[in-house]
This record gives sequence, structure tokens and C-alpha cells, in this order.
Amino acid sequence: MLQKMKKIQVIGPKKEFPQVVDLLYKEGTIHLEDVCRSVSEEEIHLTKVEKEKTAEVAEILSKISGILTTLPRIQDDATAQEAVFHQLQNKTRDEIILWAKDVIHELESVTKNLATRKSELKLSITALDRYAKILNIIQPMERELPVLENYEVTILLIQKQFEEVLHLIREEMEKITGDRFEMTSTSVDEETLATLMIFHKRYSQQVHAFIYSVNVNEVRLPQEYIGKPFYEMFAQIETNKIQKTEEMKLIDEKLAGLSVAWYQELVMLKKMFEDIGGELEEFNKFGCSEFAFVVMGWIPKKFLARVKEAVKNAYDDRVVIQELVVSSEEMEKAPTFYDNPRWVKPFEFIMKLVRPPMYSEIDPSPILAIFFPIFFGLMVGDIGYGLVIFAFALIIKRKFRAMEFVQNLTDILIISSIPTIIFGFLFGEFFGDFGEMMGWLHPVYFLGVTWNRMEAIIPMLILAIVIGVIHVFLGLIIGIINEITRKNKKHLSEKVGMLLALSGLIAIIALALEMIPAWTLYPTVTIGIIALILLIYGAGAMGPMEIMSTVGNILSYARLMAIGLASVILAFVANKLGGEMEVLAVGILIAVLLHALNIALAMFSPSIHSMRLHLVEFFSKFYEGGGTVYKPFKKEM
Repeated sequence: MLQKMKKIQVIGPKKEFPQVVDLLYKEGTIHLEDVCRSVSEEEIHLTKVEKEKTAEVAEILSKISGILTTLPRIQDDATAQEAVFHQLQNKTRDEIILWAKDVIHELESVTKNLATRKSELKLSITALDRYAKILNIIQPMERELPVLENYEVTILLIQKQFEEVLHLIREEMEKITGDRFEMTSTSVDEETLATLMIFHKRYSQQVHAFIYSVNVNEVRLPQEYIGKPFYEMFAQIETNKIQKTEEMKLIDEKLAGLSVAWYQELVMLKKMFEDIGGELEEFNKFGCSEFAFVVMGWIPKKFLARVKEAVKNAYDDRVVIQELVVSSEEMEKAPTFYDNPRWVKPFEFIMKLVRPPMYSEIDPSPILAIFFPIFFGLMVGDIGYGLVIFAFALIIKRKFRAMEFVQNLTDILIISSIPTIIFGFLFGEFFGDFGEMMGWLHPVYFLGVTWNRMEAIIPMLILAIVIGVIHVFLGLIIGIINEITRKNKKHLSEKVGMLLALSGLIAIIALALEMIPAWTLYPTVTIGIIALILLIYGAGAMGPMEIMSTVGNILSYARLMAIGLASVILAFVANKLGGEMEVLAVGILIAVLLHALNIALAMFSPSIHSMRLHLVEFFSKFYEGGGTVYKPFKKEM
């Protein structure tokens, strides 16, 4: 259910403002509103509170994040982080900022220098690999390389389709050097030529300027390699790579040591400054006059007394929390806060797939928590499958404790596995018909029907349609309650008209099947006429057409039978194929694989269709959404 909300105003002397905000932040119950927009200028002139220290906190957070990025990641140690938290939790914000600055001063320059040097070494190794590749390209021309001082060697890489450019380069080199140069080419691969040029250093600037102007890919060897035999150049490159790699290892060791010493503290500081940043970002919703401050927002009724007591104990009568009287229109804008029992909480995750409910709407989460497992269990309906799904969800839940959405999904599977086992007992299914073949259980005989899904197809279809009628009727009843709350006459007429129209159709079917007395025909016709009038008034001339759409919604519940039948057929095939194998081990393997596939499908498909039946067929009868999610001003840690 949605918790009842109260709109409050917190007023106190301006000098107490920072401490009051910290108290409210620790209490973590108020959904803030922009007080400067809510309070008129005639009542009191308020100005927005400056976002003090926001830039400083953002800078510190950025530096801490940068240091963490530099250090190698290690596994989080909850005990060590908690120790840091306890060390800092009673300090003021300014003291925490000073603490963080000391840590940054200790680590920033060291880690930055190490990271910069490591990056330089990586680039150097990449360059050495490139030089080795160039030497491999020009090695066939080794004999043509002169061993001369004061001469420069450069290599041009040119695509063969532009080979004619070599003629232009040669002509220009003749002009620049006075024909005092050497130039030779060789094929690198099918597409590339390597052209080697040797010229005196006095022409270096002009030659390189020309090469740059014609946009040719130029590769220059470092001077230390020029004039040496190729085997010496390769050896020198390899030696340099080894030296730089060893230096990188030493840097990694230093960074690893710093990570061991500081990582947990840095992680906790990062969380704390994200928290402080979140608090400061909300400061623009507060207002101050010359002598007072004002905070305004919504608070769940269940928390109001606690917050009042906390403020009273800390500030006596200097700070006052006042409940505000609001109009019904303003209450429509109140944030929605789910306050459900523990067994309903996981199904609030499904509610995130749609817009949050309006404050005046009935929270459908408890109904979802009841019908979703029933639909799931009806479609899967196997004791063995239910036990496997329960065990699988329990293992995943324990393995991924930190992932909230996984916890919600596994909780839904665990809850849904219970009706799966119950329906499995009703249908007499344990891994399909395996339990029945072993004589362990049999389908239950109830209401004159043996509930074997392979045989009771028509009863299963009728059961699915009856569930659809109940579910859709429930949706319409909730819709009627919502419209009464909103005092919307037209929508109320539409919901009541649809409820009466469906009731009339059911009565007509019952009359045709002689399930009710003939005298009920006249009341049924009367109900139908009233329903049409209400539908036309509420939804216009096309209102009666919606009856067929709603009937389609009800018929959609036939999937409860169809998907369940598909599941039991696949389980039956698994047992049949496994039993017909001559080799026992092969038969067991085939049966296990097919059952595993069926269980995987059973966890996925019934979940999707259960959600569809709720979000499309059920919610369309009452749910509008478009509310504001309750986001309290609180510490996230």
C-alpha cells in the first residue's frame, strides 16, 4: 500500500540552518520541494541558499576518483571500510574535507607521476615495436644503406596506386639537395611501397617540410640506430624493451603497494563525498530570509513523530516543524511511497516497469504479489520443477547479495515456486508424469474432474477464463474506487458501465447454458441497457466498443492453460524419449537435458506472461500512473 503523506514546513533561526539540515539529512525522511516556489513573496521574502562548498567537494571527489583509477583495483574489504567510516562519521563536514585533502596530498602527486611514467613507457615500447617493424621492411635494402656521418635516413610508405608520386618527389629532392641524395624503393606488400631516402642533414628542414606538404606517410628512425648493422639495431630495440618492461613492473609493484595501503580508505571517502555532494546539490531547494530559514517537503505520516522528536530534542522550540493544510489538488502531487509487507517488496520491482502510481491511486503491488505467483504456479505446475526453481533462486540470491535487482528477481522466483509445488500436487506432476509412473502421486480428483493437464484441457481452459474474469473484475472495482476518490464522474460511469456490461454478458451465457433460471432474462437486459447508457456517458459513442476489447482481455488469460500445457507436453516428451533409449545412461542424460531446458523456459516464459496479464489486461482497468516517486533527502550509505 501507499503510505499516507504529510506536507511539512521546518522553520528556525538562520544560524542553526547547517546543523538542522545535517539532522534532517541523517533522518532521511523528507522529500524536499523548492520552498522559494511554494512560499509567496507576500508571506515572506526568501532567497535560495547558495551551494556552499559544492565546487570544493566536487573537486575532491574528482581527485579521489582519479587516484582510484590509477591504483590497481582490489577486492572491497567491508571490515576495513567500516573502520574508516566509524573513524569519520562523527566528524564535521569541514573536518572530513581536511582529512580528504591530507590523503590527496599524500597520494595525488605520487600516483600521478607513476601513472605518467608508466604511460610514457607504454608509448616507448609501442614506438620500439614500430621501429622493429620498419627495420623488417627496409632490411632487404641493408646493402644500399651508407655508413656516413651527418646524413639522415627517412622512409616513406606509399600506396602502390599512387606510385607516380615518386617521380614528383624525386624531382623536388633534386631541386632541394642539388641532386645530392639517394632514393630507392621496395615492395612491402601487395598494396604498399617503402621508399628509402638518404640526404645531408643540412637539407633536413626543407625535405621534411616538403614531405609534410604532400601528405605522404613518413617514418623516421631515431639517430641512435642510423649507421649500425641491422642485427645491432634489433638487439638494441630488444634491450630497450626489456629495460622499459622491467621499469613498468616496478611501477606496478609500487602502485599495488599503495593500493593495499590506501584503497579501502579511498573507496569509503569516495562514497562519503558522493553523499556530501548529494546533500549539497539539494541546497537550492532551501530558502533563507534575513534571520530565518525555511525547509518544505513531504514526509510519510509514520515518520513524522520521530522527526519531530529528534528536532525537539536537538533544538527545543528554536526550530519548529509545522504540518501544512493542503488542497485535494495539491495532494494529487504528493510523492508516492511504497510501504508494503516484506513478501510484497520484491514485486515493487515489477512496478518499476510502469510509471509510478498517483498518490490517490490504490497501490496494486499487494494484488500483484498474490496473483503473479498463482499465475506462475498454474503455468509451471510441477513439484519437481518448483523444487529446482526454489533451489536455483536460493543459490543465486546468496551468490549475488550486493545486486538489488537480482535479489528482487530471486525473491519473486522463491515465492512463485510455492504455488508451483501446490499446483504440481493438484496436477499429479513430478518432472512431468515421472512421479505418476513411479506411483508416488496422482492427479487430484476435484469438482468432478481429474486434474491431469494432458487430459483436462477444457476444464483447464475454463479455469483460466474464470481467473481472467475475477482478475479483470477486480481491476474494474479498483478503478471505481480510484474514480470515487478523484470524484471523476465520467470515468466512474465508464468503469461501472463496463462492470455491468460484463456481468450482463456472463448472465446471458449462463442463461444460454441453463445455469440460471429463465426469469433472470429481464433483469439481465435491464443491466445491459444501464451499462450502455453509462458507457456512452463516460466514454462517448465509442464506449460500448470497449466491451469487446475487455472481453479480449479476459480471453487472453487462456494463455495460463496453453503455456502450462506446452510445459507438461515437453516434460512428457523428455520422459518418453529417455525411457525409450536402450542405454540407461543415455536415456537419463536426454531426459535431464530436456527437463533442464523446460525448467529454464519455465522460469522465463511464465514470468513474462504473468507480467503481461498484470501490466496489460489488469492495469488497463484502473491504473493511470504519472506520480512522483518518493526520494527522501538522506544519506545513501
